[in-house]
Amino acid sequence: MFVEERKQSILNILKQKEKVSVNELSDLFSVSKVIIRKDLCQMEEENLLTRTHGGAILKRKIVDKIILKDIAKEDLEEKTALAEKVVSLIQDGDIIFLDDSTVTIIVAALLQKRKIKISVISNMLEIQKILSENKGIEIISLGGIYDARTDSFVGEMARENLELFNPNKVFIGIGGINVDKMQLSTCTIDEGKFKSTALKVAQESFIITQSKKFYQDSIFNFSKIKEGMTIITDHNISEDFEKKLIENNIKIIK
Repeated sequence: MFVEERKQSILNILKQKEKVSVNELSDLFSVSKVIIRKDLCQMEEENLLTRTHGGAILKRKIVDKIILKDIAKEDLEEKTALAEKVVSLIQDGDIIFLDDSTVTIIVAALLQKRKIKISVISNMLEIQKILSENKGIEIISLGGIYDARTDSFVGEMARENLELFNPNKVFIGIGGINVDKMQLSTCTIDEGKFKSTALKVAQESFIITQSKKFYQDSIFNFSKIKEGMTIITDHNISEDFEKKLIENNIKIIK
């Protein structure tokens, strides 16, 4: 069996079992453990798996996160495009905040593969797990009360801890934008208070949203759209809303 064939077989096994040991693979392919370790090392460099003590596990993928978050398939391409725009704004030396949104999960998955040195503050456990696989990224957890519904840490402790930091770039998702009132909203009071705190400590604020959330209200208003903010969205933003944002000195990335 050729090396590439063996590596494909290892990948197929991992897709079925999620983890495998060097001993198992050595016996299965009748090759030495040294050769198996070399295969696993190369596959890790190719971002196909993660090596563990004595074996390997299947690499996390963006698709896995989409399944976990129950995201509609038709949204995946659009949200990935938004995430790529976010990642293009992040540079070595940045101290950034990522909140608990679907797009920021994809941002984390993209950053995981990048050679970069940054600090990331996040209240979302999944984002912390994803970024822990990149040694160039310092992860800052805020603590607080764990909310299983959003997979994030919330409450007064988390908000107070966030106020101790000075991120130069804050990226947050929203539930809706009221264009007429220039108002940002989200699903719960606790989420809104947390997002509001993140905007207060930010040097630069970036609002990530699909254009379908324009002219849409969520339950809790947490901030006005203010001068100096940047809205990262798609190409379907209406001309009227884009004009209104520009008139109010709001930047748009689409």
